[in-house]
Amino acid sequence: MKPTFLVIGTDHFSNQDNGNMFTSKTEGILTDKRQNEISYIVDCLEIFKPTKIALEVLIEAEEELNQDYIAYQTGHFSLSSNEIHQIGFRLAKKCNLGKVNAVDWNDDQDGIPDFRKLAEDNNQLNIFNDIEKIGQEFIMQSKQHYQVSLKEFLLWHNEEENIAKGHEVYMKLALIGSGSNSVGAAWTANYWYYRNMLIFKNLVNLINSPEERILVLYGSGHLHLLLQFLKESRLFNVEVASDYLR
Repeated sequence: MKPTFLVIGTDHFSNQDNGNMFTSKTEGILTDKRQNEISYIVDCLEIFKPTKIALEVLIEAEEELNQDYIAYQTGHFSLSSNEIHQIGFRLAKKCNLGKVNAVDWNDDQDGIPDFRKLAEDNNQLNIFNDIEKIGQEFIMQSKQHYQVSLKEFLLWHNEEENIAKGHEVYMKLALIGSGSNSVGAAWTANYWYYRNMLIFKNLVNLINSPEERILVLYGSGHLHLLLQFLKESRLFNVEVASDYLR
């Protein structure tokens, strides 16, 4: 028997500014319509029977995260529109979990480099224009699926084609820069790949037995690397959103 991971990618429901180059708008999460849709999603994910839930929260903030979760369990915390609360907390409570788990790393970063200026300086605007085109299409299509339902919105974010497009952005960013100053490749390797490798390590550290069933809720831009690392380790069973959101 191997531990099992279910990895769910999403956009950020509270539209927080977390440095993403492209973010779609998810307004009205707290309306009755969206709350009913979230209840359905939580019911679907409950079928996975998670033993732990891993969230995109800095690992050093786990104590504060669980203070909020415990307060929510006792009726003393009002959920924000953030997916950590709306899906993470609600699912954990429904599954009678005593805590939720923070697994993110994002230290010592001043934000994304000014890739447009770097592209201009190195006659690489064609690469940056391709990136912007992908981003604009992402925002437009994400909005269309969000208008249908939250289930369709999440399924779209977790489609293989869209996961690949998300990773394509980082591969193109890696090309920006000169031979003597390969800032795009350095940022992609030293920040993006490194961050996701540490998230992977933090996920693995949650395992206490081969019967673990860990649900991972993360920004969909991370899906390509997290799924790659989990699958290529050959240590785990790996499931995806479409296995449960039907």
